[in-house]
Amino acid sequence: MMLNALPTSIKIVIFLFLFTFLFSVALEESEAEPITVLKSGLMARSLLINFILLPLTGIFLTWIFHLSSEISIGFLTVASAPGGLLSLHFSRVAKGNLRYAVGLVFLLSLFSIIITPFLIHLFSLSIVSINLPIFSLLGLLSLLTLPPLFAGKIVQYYLGRVTSILRKISSFSSISLFITLTILTSRLQALDAEILAWNGIAAIVTFTLAAWSISWWLSGTDLENRKVLAISTSMRNVAICSAISNMGVLGPKAELAIIGFNEISTPMNLVFAIAISRISQNSR
Repeated sequence: MMLNALPTSIKIVIFLFLFTFLFSVALEESEAEPITVLKSGLMARSLLINFILLPLTGIFLTWIFHLSSEISIGFLTVASAPGGLLSLHFSRVAKGNLRYAVGLVFLLSLFSIIITPFLIHLFSLSIVSINLPIFSLLGLLSLLTLPPLFAGKIVQYYLGRVTSILRKISSFSSISLFITLTILTSRLQALDAEILAWNGIAAIVTFTLAAWSISWWLSGTDLENRKVLAISTSMRNVAICSAISNMGVLGPKAELAIIGFNEISTPMNLVFAIAISRISQNSR
């Protein structure tokens, strides 16, 4: 079966979704600034989980489920890209610590610019031979990620009076764009299932379950922080993965693996967020 790259309309929606979400994250009020949050033990564990433990989990799952080389590189691209674009919204649903969620997503988005390309390059050496222009990739991720984050912080600092309004607009826009993306990719769902096969789908489900378990175990005793880290860790940055795939170095099956991960992981996390929202510190 011949596979084509994702339609331009889907790619445009993905990039707009990435921009509006990151812009809304930067506009969020947080008593803990990113540098202060970075110094905390919780944030150190969060970075360890997202940039080391989850990518290693991804490698282990590609072996366990015998994924093909192209599906593996798409799967590991997702495993290497933290900062799920709906994690902040789902953290609200779960009644998690939003100040921690804002700082976490902000820092994951920044660190992923440098760390994610190198992780993908490292993984690709042992899986499939691809010519990954790593410095071009660094430039692309910087161009996609830094402007909305810095624009949001500039607006927050200089135009404080309209920050709340802009935050609501950008947050609503990101949700609307995600719904649009879901509709546009709905026709790919059957193809996703065919290309991923049972082992690809099982690997995505297992990865999500493992992300919840690892994060819950290593996030300490505070329930609200546990909720945030479990959701934020399991929801990978599919928009950045799609941007990487758009460079034409991963292959069409890898693109479908990335989209398939989003289609499976997102509803799982929504159900998970609703379920854990009913758990309180007193009920433990």
